[in-house]
Amino acid sequence: MYVKIISPKRDGKTDYNNAGSCSAVVSYLNKEDMGKGLEKEFFFSHDKDQVLSIDVIRSIDNNCPLIGKTEAKFYSLVVAPRPDEMDHIGNDKARLKQYVRDTMDIYAGNFNKKDGTSKNLTGGDLVYFAKLEDNRYYKGTDEEVKQGKAKKGDVLPGDNTHVHIIVSRQDKSKTTKLSPLANSKKLFSRENFKLNSCKYFDENYLYQGAGKELERHIVIRDGSVEQLEDFFRKEYASRRQHEGSIENDLLKIPHLNPAQGEQNPDEKKRKKKSEERKRGLGM
Repeated sequence: MYVKIISPKRDGKTDYNNAGSCSAVVSYLNKEDMGKGLEKEFFFSHDKDQVLSIDVIRSIDNNCPLIGKTEAKFYSLVVAPRPDEMDHIGNDKARLKQYVRDTMDIYAGNFNKKDGTSKNLTGGDLVYFAKLEDNRYYKGTDEEVKQGKAKKGDVLPGDNTHVHIIVSRQDKSKTTKLSPLANSKKLFSRENFKLNSCKYFDENYLYQGAGKELERHIVIRDGSVEQLEDFFRKEYASRRQHEGSIENDLLKIPHLNPAQGEQNPDEKKRKKKSEERKRGLGM
């Protein structure tokens, strides 16, 4: 599961500019709607499934009375499942949207006060809207475009289902500023948000995937000696338990378990040689 908080400076100063109205971002996210008619994807929120673009713009733009003219007024997030994760949930878009809502609960709960204690927020305390897209597109920086194998704007091959989220910088009460790009991990840890979002998918959808991979990456990169030892001790124990279950399953197969059926050919040869050796030694 790929979960990212977009930084306009790095990921698109035009498309994701968040210092003014969100209308440009909304317009950008409507690019797949042309020609779809009633089949188009609407925006959805924490408690609504079909939200019009104009209502998204009004809600986000009017929810920032405490924010200065040049300050960020909203943030953009992306949630992108891997193809195997979409297969795992049966390519069910409704389940993906529910996961996004759960992810926004995790996002809200990740905000802390200056002393490091939680602000105790949930997704219901936020003003946000999300849009599901089926495609991703080649950028000018992609190697295929540079080599002339594809054009900028062409649709990337494969399953590229993902969800864009626009979330107001202020909560629904318009009294609290919330910045996921804050420099202090005490106020908001982006890695904890990503890790907890991935783990949530793994645990609640009974999937073994990105959560474990991301946790391993973070521990190896930043972990203390004690954290590394603890992580790999647990990983080794889990692997041994898994291998043990495989061994038990194999023993249920008669031709692999002499106790349950005819001995396998290698076992017969070994016993025959042993008996011949004993006879040769006069035993």
